Amino acid sequence: MESLSVSAPIGWWRKLRLSRAWRVPATGMGFALFGLGGAVLSLSVFPILYFMPVSQAQRAIYTRRVIGLVFRNYVQVLRWLGLLSYEFHRVEQLHRPGQLIIANHPSLLDVVFLMGLTDASCVVKASLWRNPFTAMAVRAANYVSNSDPDLFNRCIDTFKAGHSLIIFPEGTRTKPGQPMVFHRGPSNLALSTGMVITPVVIRCEPATLLKNQHWYEVSAQPPHYTISVMPDFATAQYMADGQMQSMAARQLTRDLIEVFTQQLQLR
Repeated sequence: MESLSVSAPIGWWRKLRLSRAWRVPATGMGFALFGLGGAVLSLSVFPILYFMPVSQAQRAIYTRRVIGLVFRNYVQVLRWLGLLSYEFHRVEQLHRPGQLIIANHPSLLDVVFLMGLTDASCVVKASLWRNPFTAMAVRAANYVSNSDPDLFNRCIDTFKAGHSLIIFPEGTRTKPGQPMVFHRGPSNLALSTGMVITPVVIRCEPATLLKNQHWYEVSAQPPHYTISVMPDFATAQYMADGQMQSMAARQLTRDLIEVFTQQLQLR
């Protein structure tokens, strides 16, 4: 009798969390929690970090670590609510300094996962600099705006400071069923600096939180995220034999798209 009294509520709770009747309002709770947490941090922690009497580099590191801690706990809350599950592969590779990390972008939560796994800088949307709840955080963290007129050199400076940088070469969330399209900016960065590229393949099955999708349009089942860090992708050979960088960047971009496409087709 004791085992029934314990297992029955657990089974009922698990069944409820899988239902749309629970996940739709719970998704709203998740968005509200994100917004509320951002507001609280923007009025308390981030101003303190922004005005700390330390160097800009130290301030950026402290801020990114706080953001990483917050995001790690946030995805754990979402998992507890039954809104998602996730698994990680080789993510310890992201802790190395001075990496050029590129990832595909299937879902709104990709940035949350990656920033929770590393204290790297990131190229982020310019709108975050105008949002009163995020402006101080992105400035204190020294993230890079995708509309910065000196974007390329800002990225180079990030590497010179020994920091890693996350870029989503699609520039926006993936459109399901359509071929991947990468901008050539990450390839030009790698070729200009002689850096290898660290590819991160993100799967979200079933697809959810797509571009132009409403928050309440939840999938039939809770999405499962798989974050896989692939082996470093060498780039030096693309500039061999005096190859023009513009041509090399096109070929490198095509090869990266092929790597991501092949990995995403694997099950």
